Amino acid sequence: ITDSMPNVDPNWPVIEDPASYTYIRPEGGGLMVGLFEGKGASWNVGRIPDNFSFGEIPPDWDRLEPYLAAAMRRVPASMQVGAKRLFCGPESFTPDLGPILGLTPEVDDLFLAAGMN
Repeated sequence: ITDSMPNVDPNWPVIEDPASYTYIRPEGGGLMVGLFEGKGASWNVGRIPDNFSFGEIPPDWDRLEPYLAAAMRRVPASMQVGAKRLFCGPESFTPDLGPILGLTPEVDDLFLAAGMN
């Protein structure tokens, strides 16, 4: 999340740029410039801790830097302000980026789609 940017309108829509794995939206007077990796790294494959919810993990700067650089090129004004928050957390995608679809055992005829953000 960038520091305040006076020209940002809080009513702007969310913009997604799949080519640079970036999404941008107004947040806290600045912009949230979010990244999605084209090929993400696995995290805690064996088991996610029971008490983990919306938690952070240490960023792998070598892996993230190309995505961050592309995002900042997509939003040049972001290079003129500071960043007030960097959040690095695991996403809920499946390895092939496809959803997991299926019936629930608890409720008849109820389908769920999981593994999507």
